[in-house]
Amino acid sequence: MTHTLSRIILTLMALLFVSQLPFFSTHAQETTPNDPIVTEEHPDLLIILSPQYEKDTDIHTAIDSYITAVSNDLGWTSRIIPIHEDENNYQQIDNIIETTYNNHPVKACIMVGEDLNTALGGDCDYLEQPSMLPWSTLGGTTTYELTEQSIICKPTTLNICISLLYPTHDLSYEQKKSSIISAFHKFTIQRHTTNPNSIQVFESSDLNANSKAIYQKLSDHGTLSYTEDATGSDISASLTEPYTAYFVHGHSTPAGTDVNAQKNIGWFTVENLDTLQTPFFGADGCYAGGWWSNQQDNNKLDSSIDGSWYGSKIFTSTHIQVMALGLLSQNGFSTPVSFLENVVPELLTGKTLAEAMIGDTCIGDFIVVGDPTFHFTI
Repeated sequence: MTHTLSRIILTLMALLFVSQLPFFSTHAQETTPNDPIVTEEHPDLLIILSPQYEKDTDIHTAIDSYITAVSNDLGWTSRIIPIHEDENNYQQIDNIIETTYNNHPVKACIMVGEDLNTALGGDCDYLEQPSMLPWSTLGGTTTYELTEQSIICKPTTLNICISLLYPTHDLSYEQKKSSIISAFHKFTIQRHTTNPNSIQVFESSDLNANSKAIYQKLSDHGTLSYTEDATGSDISASLTEPYTAYFVHGHSTPAGTDVNAQKNIGWFTVENLDTLQTPFFGADGCYAGGWWSNQQDNNKLDSSIDGSWYGSKIFTSTHIQVMALGLLSQNGFSTPVSFLENVVPELLTGKTLAEAMIGDTCIGDFIVVGDPTFHFTI
């Protein structure tokens, strides 16, 4: 009887223990970087991750913090889309963006990773410039003109703000990873930017027959300091003051802009961006929106080889949140088609850069680098 009672008690205890276990054994679920951190069905913001970085959990964590900050600030929803190697073609990426847009109008896309296949905007000697027109428009190849050489720039309605975060190709993986993480950290913590109501413009008289009036009209939106044919001392003095926006216009390379009609008098170097105190910077000139490569003209966008190009400074500047680089004041049409005329005034009223760009007609010979959700707190 005692043995029977003991056996019954042991049996009941065993059943009680088993009842606490899962019906079947499972492994602990592991979140992989291939799973989108945010699975929002109707995103306002897309973050496109290149094959090189799609599995990096540290980068995903930094982006997740940024997504939360954007949501708290603007109420925007976001989705991370990793691009696998077999999808890494700019037209296929465009299809992914447009498919998402068809479900809900996307306001902006941040393209993360210099290994993303990107359309060619220009290729001259060892200079390379990407084109954002395939990604910023809707309708596939029907909305932009593609030649064997590059995308042709012409007045085009922009439907989506495309922004690049492309580290220099030939840096080590750890350097590039650190750069991307630090940029997203900057975009995360600097959400509330007041407007100092001060705009700086340096412009070469060699190119400003049509653009001078456009730049001077910025005085409608703040205290404008406009200098034609600036000198090195003018540039140096400007680096000690805070600005709402800061523009340079002249003959350019990826490494700088000549803001004086005389050679070697007013060279604005990209190194100035590390100390420049402005959240918004614009470099207006040919190939200001590009980089150096080790390949001459070959009708394709080649890898960057030198860290001293305008777009790379988004990773090293403390203050700059976003840049517009390329031909910003280009006009000559019956209606305004320049970035300066159509986008900047709305940005200065407190709109996000993305919202200031959507629906505008621009030539398209420029790129955006940095945070497309940037806005002034008015």
